[in-house]
Amino acid sequence: MLPSSPLSSTAKNNIEAIARFEQELHESRSTVERIGGRIAGFFGSLWFIAAHAIAVIVWVALNIGMLINFEAFDPYPFPLLSLVVGIEFILLTTFVLMNQNLQSRRQEKWGHLTLQISLLTEQEVTKNMQMLHKICSRLGLEDESGADLESKDMARTTPLAELVQEIEKAREPSKSDPR
Repeated sequence: MLPSSPLSSTAKNNIEAIARFEQELHESRSTVERIGGRIAGFFGSLWFIAAHAIAVIVWVALNIGMLINFEAFDPYPFPLLSLVVGIEFILLTTFVLMNQNLQSRRQEKWGHLTLQISLLTEQEVTKNMQMLHKICSRLGLEDESGADLESKDMARTTPLAELVQEIEKAREPSKSDPR
């Protein structure tokens, strides 16, 4: 008999849902984004480095007469090569920036999903805490001295707007901070 999977069916379902979400993000790319991604992928590969190195070596060798003896088409100090490399740099930078924008949008979507799940989890935990307090109260297990103020505080609904304001206030540099 094969050993059962160490992952629960819930974990497997979550993995499948995440994979579907990733696939939807991948398929929703525009044609320009797909082309830009392929080009950026090629620019970031060893094949590109090898092709680039070979092209520059051949260019230089031809222009100093090492391979074939003919008049140089790009004499010293290789102004045409500099132009080609400069244009290539501009294009490469553009494709990399396009790819980063796509990655940024993808990260933003994942961030929103993570935030939503965190908020739902917080709400569910708060409801569970509230139900536990009611059960304990009904069974007479509640501490009359009020010693467990922290759990009672955790059972309160978290006010998001106030939480964001407190975080922003805490992140502000103090007046004595030289930043």
